[in-house]
This record gives sequence, structure tokens and C-alpha cells, in this order.
Amino acid sequence: MKTNPPAMHALLNAPALKNYPKDSLKSLATALFKAHQETPFTCANLDEWVGLVKERYHAVMSPPLKPLYNATGVVLSTNLGRACLEPSHLKELELLSGYVNLEVDDTGKRANRCHLVQELLKMLFGAEDALILNNNASALVLVASVFAPKAQNKETLLSYGQLVEIGGHFRAHELLDCVTNLKFVGSTNKTYLQDYQHALSPQTTLITTIHLSNFSQQGFVASVRAKELYKLATAHKILFYEDLGSMQGIEEVQKSLKHAHLVSFSADKLLGSVQGGIVLGAKECVQALAKHPLYRAFRADKIQLYMLARSLQAHIQGQTNPTQRLLAQDRDTLLNKALKLLQLLSATPIKAMLLETTARIGGGVADNGLRSFGLLLTSKRDFKEFHNVLHQQGLACVLRSDGVLLDTFALFEKDLVGIARIVKSAL
Repeated sequence: MKTNPPAMHALLNAPALKNYPKDSLKSLATALFKAHQETPFTCANLDEWVGLVKERYHAVMSPPLKPLYNATGVVLSTNLGRACLEPSHLKELELLSGYVNLEVDDTGKRANRCHLVQELLKMLFGAEDALILNNNASALVLVASVFAPKAQNKETLLSYGQLVEIGGHFRAHELLDCVTNLKFVGSTNKTYLQDYQHALSPQTTLITTIHLSNFSQQGFVASVRAKELYKLATAHKILFYEDLGSMQGIEEVQKSLKHAHLVSFSADKLLGSVQGGIVLGAKECVQALAKHPLYRAFRADKIQLYMLARSLQAHIQGQTNPTQRLLAQDRDTLLNKALKLLQLLSATPIKAMLLETTARIGGGVADNGLRSFGLLLTSKRDFKEFHNVLHQQGLACVLRSDGVLLDTFALFEKDLVGIARIVKSAL
């Protein structure tokens, strides 16, 4: 039976809401009333409406993030925050509760906020110059805006084989199309150097390649090496830019810099740091990016810069980060984690079966799968319900038709006791 919501003043003046901020409650109540109007639900009396508003209030006022154990087998899971950050670096962020020397030098004069990170990037990758943005998508937009602006009727060449969609229905070429005139070359499975040569026109000022995120092309395929595209671009006095996406490794970036005017990649994937877009390359090209008005909209903040600097310093000093440590695990380490978790669950009525599994790097990194181990859990509860309860209690796992899988690849040794506790409470 449809029930009408109470009058707003009656709800806001209910004794149980006396100590709550009325303006905030009014906003929540208005949204509830609208939801009720669109899809009616039953609230028998004023007390139940008060309870709903209080529940909504406490939900939005709770901490924005909560810790989860990652038993999905995906190391750089976008849904779970991508790269885990170094705990010791996070503890240092307390200094940002006060004023810091973000844009001043030792004499008190205005300074470049990115100077230290730029120097570290040049040291680590051997680049002429570097720029730090808020994410790698910004790099795509900024490079095309500077070197092939649509407003000046300039063109960017891109292979049909690189029309990539990543998570959240984000398509890189659609982003580029906002700021440059895209001219597609080749075909979905085969693109040759002559395709780029034939597509060149007086309006062409940029050739770009985009990393194939989360997939690979095999079989009847052909693509053009970056070295050849760099030569072509240089011969025609235009720019070649390579979007490396997740960054396959420091050495790979160093190699790419030899055959590109500019490269860019994400900082929160295999580099193992915070979200950010890193652009490396020829000094005159990087400086042109830094002078463009859009750079102001894309620049990184003090938290990003601090954490990225600490991550780069660790790389230079040969220290490993959590992502590197997970990816370096050997078979025995993974098996021992699974066996220890199995032992912790042995005293429960849960049925747990040890399995060999295939983990993934994630974050847009193409891989052939990582050998791992996991536990397949079955209980008297419906599998989907069991999976959802585990997730609600802080354990991200995999729902399968034959049970719930806990992959141990992205679990830390210190996680296991807490995971066992969650599983026991979910039975």
C-alpha cells in the first residue's frame, strides 16, 4: 500500500533529529521524498521516516573510503584504488596539516611547485624534461591541444587498431576528438607505415599511438614500430607522441624516449604511486606544454607531488613498493599464503578447496596471467548472498558459479587473520 511522506516541518522537528543540522537533513529528506514519488516504498509512520533520514545522514557523514582486503587476484584493481601506497610515506603526510614550501624557494621567492619531481623523473628515466599532471588522460588532451589544436584546423593521425576503450566506458580517441581533428589510418587489425605516409597533409602536425589497454592483438595483425613513426614525424617536422598507458617498466620507458618526442603514462599503476600523469620528452616540447593555459587546469596538487616524489626517490634508491613486492612473489610464497588461510578456516563449517588460479596485474597492463593459488569457498548460504556479505564486511572476492573464490595473489601476509575473521562472521 502506498503511503504518503510526512510534512517536511514535522520530519525535521522530530525529537530524534533535534541534534542534527536541519539544512543538511532537509536536503536528504527532499531526495528521499523524490525517490518515494518515483518508486513508492512503504514507511508506516513518522518514526520510520526519521530512521531513514538518520541512516542516510550517517552514511554520507562516514569516512569516504574504507579498507578492503583484495582477494580478487587483480593487483592494480581500479575499483579498489589501483596501486597500494607505501605506509611509511603516508605517515609523513601529517606535515601537510600545516603550511609547506609548495611554491617558494629557500629565499622566499616564488618557485616551481613541480621542480623536485621533475628532477627525480629526469634522473630515473633519463629524460630531457618532465611534466606532472593530475592524470594521464590530461596528457592526451594537453599534447593534442598544444601540437595539433582543432581551433587551428590541425590533424592528429591515429591507427584504427588503437581505438581503445578502458574502464568506465572511457574512450581515448573520443577525448582526443574534443581538441584535435583526428584522422584514422590503416584498419582494425593491420596498419602499415605507408598508411601514415598517405594520410599526411599540410594540416597534420601530430602522430600519436595509444597503449592497448587490457587486451592484445594476435594472429593476422600488423602495426608500425614507434621508431619508424618517430622517423616519419621528424622527417616531416611534426611531433610523434606515444601514450604508454600503464607503463610496462622503467627500462621500457627509457627505450621509448629514444624514439618519441613525447611519452606519457600513469603514475598509479606499475610505477606504484598516486594518481598522476607523467609526461617525458624533448625539453622544447615539454616547455611548450607547461606554457599552455590548460596546464593550469591539469596540474597536480601538493599531496600528489609529495607522494610521487617519495615514490620516485624510493625507485632511485632501489627500494621496492607494495606493487613490486606483490608482483615479485614466487610460487612457494603464494602457496604458503593459501595454505595458511586454509588452516585458519579449518575450524569453521565452511568448505574450502585449494585451487590453482590465474591472477592479473590489472590497471590496463596486458599480461598472460600470473600463476597463483586461491580457496574456493562454499557454504549453505546462496553463493551470491555469501559473496555480497563478505564484500560488505570488507573482503573483495570473486563470485563464481561453483562458489566464492579468494585469490591470494594480492593479499598481504598480515591480511590473513582478518580475512578468516570476516569469513567466519559471514557464515
